[in-house]
Amino acid sequence: IEQGIQGVMEDIATYFPHPRHHGRFRLANGEETLVDETGEPAGFVFKTVSDPFVGRLSFMKVISGVLEPGMELVNARTGKKDRLGHLYVMMGKETNDVKSAKAGDIIVVPKLTETRTGDTLSKSGTVAIDPLPLPEPQYPVAIEAVNKKDEDKLGTFLARVVETDPTVRVNRSEETHQTVVTAMGDAQVDTLLARLKEQTGVEARLVPVRIPYRETIRKKAEAQGRHKKQTGGSGQFGDCWLRLEPNPGGGYEFLDEIVGGKIPRGFIPAVDKGVQDAMAEGFLAGYPMVDVKCAVYDGSYHSVDSNEMAFKTAARIGFRAACEKADPILLEPMANLNVTVGEEYAGAVMGDISTRRGRIVGTDSNDAGETVIMMRVPYAEVVTYTKDLRSLTRGSGSYTLELEGYDPAPADVTKRLVEAYQAARAAGN
Repeated sequence: IEQGIQGVMEDIATYFPHPRHHGRFRLANGEETLVDETGEPAGFVFKTVSDPFVGRLSFMKVISGVLEPGMELVNARTGKKDRLGHLYVMMGKETNDVKSAKAGDIIVVPKLTETRTGDTLSKSGTVAIDPLPLPEPQYPVAIEAVNKKDEDKLGTFLARVVETDPTVRVNRSEETHQTVVTAMGDAQVDTLLARLKEQTGVEARLVPVRIPYRETIRKKAEAQGRHKKQTGGSGQFGDCWLRLEPNPGGGYEFLDEIVGGKIPRGFIPAVDKGVQDAMAEGFLAGYPMVDVKCAVYDGSYHSVDSNEMAFKTAARIGFRAACEKADPILLEPMANLNVTVGEEYAGAVMGDISTRRGRIVGTDSNDAGETVIMMRVPYAEVVTYTKDLRSLTRGSGSYTLELEGYDPAPADVTKRLVEAYQAARAAGN
């Protein structure tokens, strides 16, 4: 094999065009530039590799001028300076130190702190090569370490992956408490898990992506929240009447309608905080509540036993009691899905989307003669759409997806989520 590779390399050197004959490189501003040894020193980073021993290695195509160790270049994207340390030429996995690199060469530069794939470095910082067109990752998976002690190692590894692979996104959702990796598909995720175990010894597993559902109410309702506790010495006493009403699109609003000092002014913020805590916990299935207007309009207090904690607890009790009468519903996140397919697959895609409770918004055609289908569909139904579209269109379809807005969830979805929530609570989770 080594002899064969050697022969191929020699033939490439003999018969392929010289790098200077590449032609023009398109700049980000629409202009073009030639590979030119006499021009301003500039290089384009087309690949980044994370080496466990050396650290980050940036593969760079020298576009113009001559690059030398110690040279300070400016990143066109960040405007920050990066100093070139050693310049290497790769021979397989081996690095060979070189004293300079001229336009047309491909070199490797270690430890560039601010530079990532697609960046251009130049003496002036004004040269910016148009980045390579990269597909947008659309396949989300939630990942967690099998051993909770390895979560930090997993986080460090994923941060390194994002630096080296521009088709991977990593997001830590504070709402669902999941680390979500968005990739191009199954194969990329499997490779990532294998590399994780090989390089760090950490075992990780994939878990279902939690959908960010919401809850709200549809009716006006009133209820009392009363908290009274007597334990030896001083007790706790809080009493408030709350009125809830739907507030579509208005978020959360809190109104203080107390008159005559029935609840002292100092305890009103505690009522507000108690309501907000209860909304964060949800009522039906443990999802945050939105678009609720809450007024505290009556109550009572005890001169000794009342305190902020008592009124906070009373407010939570009152809020849940009012929710019970306010027709609470579950809301599911909706997605705008635009699918581009060959005309022969359009019917199959439209039929499939109807089984996912989606609706067709419109169709169009692009310059390549493909059909573009615009749809609105519940996000939960298209989380794994990358795999499904691939099988529907024999790998030829593509799509874009954008979360936008919430719609009331149907009864069967609500029932399933409520039952799962109640089972988890019964199990102590």
